[in-house]
Amino acid sequence: MVNLAQMIPTMKKRIKNVKRKKSQPKDDNYLLQIGKGERLYKFYYFRPMAGRREHFEYRILTKEKTNRMFEMVSYNFKIVSGVPQKSSVTRVHEISKSQLEDIIQNVVRKTNTGPDEFEELDLSMFSTIDEQLESLKQHDRVDTMYIM
Repeated sequence: MVNLAQMIPTMKKRIKNVKRKKSQPKDDNYLLQIGKGERLYKFYYFRPMAGRREHFEYRILTKEKTNRMFEMVSYNFKIVSGVPQKSSVTRVHEISKSQLEDIIQNVVRKTNTGPDEFEELDLSMFSTIDEQLESLKQHDRVDTMYIM
């Protein structure tokens, strides 16, 4: 299985404040915390054909911060014996929109991701976090136990 997070190391050199973690910290079940005035932006799901049996996905979650910059969290997700697992968590605390778009395009290009292997969930059209969460629930993309 390919760790897609390893395929974007050249882009990380241009981005400040990157923290790479081998596994999810025990005390941080919240991959993307939303502060006052912040909104979700887009969620990206890469589902390679080779990993479909294990329900493998590479996910990139983004939010727009109050200073008009973005935060990005990416990680590998798969289900092992019925248990969801996250690994290779990468967090970028401050990134511009153009840098984010470059990263997404590079991941698509370098992994030869086809249209049936990629999903972009655009949440930017909603004006409130409550509307965004409702959309995530409708798309079955949120575990409500993590919403505070």
